[in-house]
Amino acid sequence: MKSERNRRAVLSALGAGMVLPLAGCSQLSQFFNPDVVVFNRTDSEQTADITLTAGTDVLISERTSIEASEAFEQDDVLFSSGTVTFDVTVEDGPSAEREFDISDDTSLQAYIDGEIEFEKF
Repeated sequence: MKSERNRRAVLSALGAGMVLPLAGCSQLSQFFNPDVVVFNRTDSEQTADITLTAGTDVLISERTSIEASEAFEQDDVLFSSGTVTFDVTVEDGPSAEREFDISDDTSLQAYIDGEIEFEKF
């Protein structure tokens, strides 16, 4: 009987030990999302001009080619708070611009797929 109790105590402790490191995992996504992501949801490579500004400060100004079903990512460019303008212009394709209010854990994402859609996480 005593070994049964010891085994249960060990199993209970192991269970708690496995759960505790996962506490707060719902917040882990903020550490894995780059500040800016542009997804190419088309079937072909797209060349895009990607611009991110905060007032007169240019945070990103880049022309890049994005393979089909791939993404352009840029991290560590956003301020801890404020307003930014995100502009994506696809060569021989759509263009769009959107203004966002940002905070420390913001990730701005754009999706190229016939048109350009924006999201903020």
